[in-house]
Amino acid sequence: MTQAPGPHLLPDDVEHWLSDTLDAERTRHLDLCPECFERAQVEREIVEQLAALPPMRPSAAFADRVMASVTVVRPRLFSTRRSIALAASLALAILGSMAASIAWTMANPDVLASLGSWVVAQGTQAGWLALRGLASNFIEQPWYESARALAGNPGRLAAAVGVATLAYLSGVFALRRLLVLPTQQVANVG
Repeated sequence: MTQAPGPHLLPDDVEHWLSDTLDAERTRHLDLCPECFERAQVEREIVEQLAALPPMRPSAAFADRVMASVTVVRPRLFSTRRSIALAASLALAILGSMAASIAWTMANPDVLASLGSWVVAQGTQAGWLALRGLASNFIEQPWYESARALAGNPGRLAAAVGVATLAYLSGVFALRRLLVLPTQQVANVG
């Protein structure tokens, strides 16, 4: 007696066999393994018996009975007096603070202008400091001279860009199967 190659069939393998999409190696195992063949035949009989059953539908009055038993409660935004009072007090606090801010701005335009110019000056100074720090950090990197030499030679730069583009495209090509939706039909699924 010959030994069936490979492990026993999984439920997914039986589904593939029922839909005639099982690969050759697994089909060979199915032909040589009586245990797997028996299980696949039982699955096929179950599928055929289920297909032979008449379609079952609920009675015509079923939907009416279900809908009659359902009570639809219309949700309210504010269900209690307390939630209405809380929402009103929050709205009043927001409006009051906005009104106070507008009134102070109208009464003190010179303070607001000096505060604004100070904020702009601090922001500009922080931006220049960050730019200088970034540039000096970039220059101190060990690969900076190589990158500078590469950027100075257009031929080398074009070659480096070409290699990077080819690496990207080969990665997309290698992973293209992940970008495609599955098209295989599964047995027993209408």
